[in-house]
Amino acid sequence: MTLLSMVASLGVTLDAVSASDAPGRQGVSIATPPAGPAGSPGSGRQGPSVSAASSVSSGSVGTVGMVVGLGDSVPAGSACDCATYVSLVGQGLATRQGTEVVSRNLAAAGLTTKGLLDQLADDAAEESVVEADVTIITIGANDFDSASIEDDACGPDADLACFKDDLAQLRANMDAILRRVRALEKRDGSRIIVTGYWNVFMDGAVGRAQGQAYVTTSDRLTLAVNETLAAAAAAAGARYVDLYVPFKGADGTRDDTELLADDGDHPDATGHRLIAGSVLSALYDV
Repeated sequence: MTLLSMVASLGVTLDAVSASDAPGRQGVSIATPPAGPAGSPGSGRQGPSVSAASSVSSGSVGTVGMVVGLGDSVPAGSACDCATYVSLVGQGLATRQGTEVVSRNLAAAGLTTKGLLDQLADDAAEESVVEADVTIITIGANDFDSASIEDDACGPDADLACFKDDLAQLRANMDAILRRVRALEKRDGSRIIVTGYWNVFMDGAVGRAQGQAYVTTSDRLTLAVNETLAAAAAAAGARYVDLYVPFKGADGTRDDTELLADDGDHPDATGHRLIAGSVLSALYDV
């Protein structure tokens, strides 16, 4: 089975992207993406660009026996009674390979980067990462307090001033997380995938209901978080997979409500399939 047919079985399609584009931008999209209304909120900026040469994860992945998911409520599947993208990636790899792939999801709702560092000291987590051929990490959104978005120092005119220290700590923690995962890896050709976010807070119709200041500030913070995650991944030789563009379009104006659960904060079943397709696309460099 080809990668195209395998990913299509998850309900997504692949859009070819030139090798000069960002590693996570091997554009996987819903076959008919929801179109954003004219003037819908967005920054007009694309996701972070990281040179393919910066990642030792370039090139097609070899045979995979285990996929491990680490992170917060997004990979944990909160607010969605559905298969998570961690398990969907395992299913997609198994279909392509014709061999069994074990998916082990250690993600937990509410986890921060500090919490993930603590988790990686646990015997069970260590054992899982040692055995993993692919480790998927989605973490960082819970490092930021959405209540701060109402402060004048955090608003659209403040250039994210109140989040500067948190962004710096995010980078330090991500560097430590990726060093730890690298130190635990034992499988030949093992890969680390770091995903970004479409929004670190609420998005879609629920996000817009919070007002324009909320939309603008959360979007700017998300781009800053994604840039930080992408830089940490590049420095560690991991593969960064952008989710901002697949969810919101290249200009950030697409309405992603149909990809989100009712809380506006987590992906629904379609969103999980989209993320799985993005990760599979990055693994096979399509």
